[in-house]
Amino acid sequence: MRRVTRQGIVVFFIFIVLGFYFPTKTQALLDMPKWIRVGLEYKYKNANSINIKNQEILLGYDIKEEFIPVTILKSDRGFSMVPTQDYFISINQEFNTYEEAVLLAEGLRGHGLEAFPVGLSYSTWYVYIGGFSSYKEAEAIKHIVNMESVIKEPDSTRMLMKNNNEIIAVFESRDTYPQISGVGSKYSEEIVELGDRKYRGRVEFRRDNGSGITAVNVILLEEYLYGVVPSEMPPSWNMEALKAQAVVARNYAILNMKKHQNSGYMCDGEHCQVYKGYDNENPNTNRAVDETYKELLYYDNEIVEAFYFARSGGYTEDSENVWVAPLPYLRAVMDPYEDESYTWTRAFDKEQVGELLRNNGKDIGSVMDIQINSYTPGGRVEELTIIGTGGSERLTKESTRTFFKTNGISLESRMFEIIKEGASTSETPSLSIIGENQIAIQNINFDGIYTISADGGIEKMSLTNSSIKVQGKDGTKDISFISLPIRVDGDFVFRGKGQGHGVGMSQWGAKGMADNGYNYRQILSHYFTGTSVR
Repeated sequence: MRRVTRQGIVVFFIFIVLGFYFPTKTQALLDMPKWIRVGLEYKYKNANSINIKNQEILLGYDIKEEFIPVTILKSDRGFSMVPTQDYFISINQEFNTYEEAVLLAEGLRGHGLEAFPVGLSYSTWYVYIGGFSSYKEAEAIKHIVNMESVIKEPDSTRMLMKNNNEIIAVFESRDTYPQISGVGSKYSEEIVELGDRKYRGRVEFRRDNGSGITAVNVILLEEYLYGVVPSEMPPSWNMEALKAQAVVARNYAILNMKKHQNSGYMCDGEHCQVYKGYDNENPNTNRAVDETYKELLYYDNEIVEAFYFARSGGYTEDSENVWVAPLPYLRAVMDPYEDESYTWTRAFDKEQVGELLRNNGKDIGSVMDIQINSYTPGGRVEELTIIGTGGSERLTKESTRTFFKTNGISLESRMFEIIKEGASTSETPSLSIIGENQIAIQNINFDGIYTISADGGIEKMSLTNSSIKVQGKDGTKDISFISLPIRVDGDFVFRGKGQGHGVGMSQWGAKGMADNGYNYRQILSHYFTGTSVR
């Protein structure tokens, strides 16, 4: 989900990439899953090291969705998990328990060998000596080990758990991974502290194919929503809007629990749903989750794909005009309560557009023009053509937005017009002029310099860091509905409104409805045609 900032309020919306696929049928009256797996990819995907700040942790394994404890570990300075490419000496003796492996490791350490338990699963433990930077180095030590042993070459799944840089355990497996939970927590719940973030539930550590280590939060579904809702909607908003957000987030989670199919989890970023863990929780959003406990949105006894986004620009969109499948509950509707004052601009020159084409394997010569061919009934660009000296390129649906990137960020929506070099347009916002010699006006979102003429000697208005400063000769004045001619800076300036794909629930629209007395069920039935909450 992408972060949207305005008036100091942060809103997030789901970015769905072109080609998103709808399941052919959602399961009717699905049994509510208890746990959910969240890949903490934002901070801990293929990490070279993951710091665990807890001074006491419970180590264990997940066996058929049941956590089986192994042991409690303590450290004054916490722990760390790191990948390794070292060689080790493995004692040829298998143990059923961690405690048995620890006893042998302690005995070997008494003889001056660096030995530690190795977990392959809950009930499969070995003892390793090491690690060594080469096979030759390991072989030299193996000769003085008075036990039958073999040299273990680097393994693509091997991880080390350390205490103050001292190895205390090794883990390697391709199908089962160690997990930890907090013990004796200073919080009211059992919390795992990873770096600067805290998480409820358990954290699993996995390493695949020689990469770094990825952390996965295994957490109760409802507690996961505690961390999602305030990440997707400001907790200060109306409770009914927060409840609507809680329901759609629950729907989305249940239908996308394994969106990252190869890893078997959802991620914590905008690709799935933004999730920031325990520290981001808020009493208001926790209440919204609790007061909609286990509630889901249904259409004809099937759980719906409850998409959401930041702003519609006044009208939502039919699903088939954004992706492929026409779903009966994802119909375009008017959005009368959304604050429509938000607008955006993005400028490109011809050379930038040509470079974007070449980056996508297209070469149409020098770019000459961009023409919008058609709009959807909801007001979004349906098709446009980029015209060059050597051909043309047609873009449709979401590609009209996702193609035009600056710093990897797509256009904010498809509800736009294109202002071309030499053209001009105007906006007529209400301006309140305050102060003696200079004033700052927030929420005008255009780049460039604006020249205005008005009684009182106001001469110039410029935009810097999203605020406008108006220079004048006289004192305080109030001026309303001044036309602000835009001086186009670039061959093509995209000017639009709305944020996101436009399918499903507008978050700002939900806020507007809630502020005007609608409850969360009414909000959801408005945005998702023919649905009900239960």
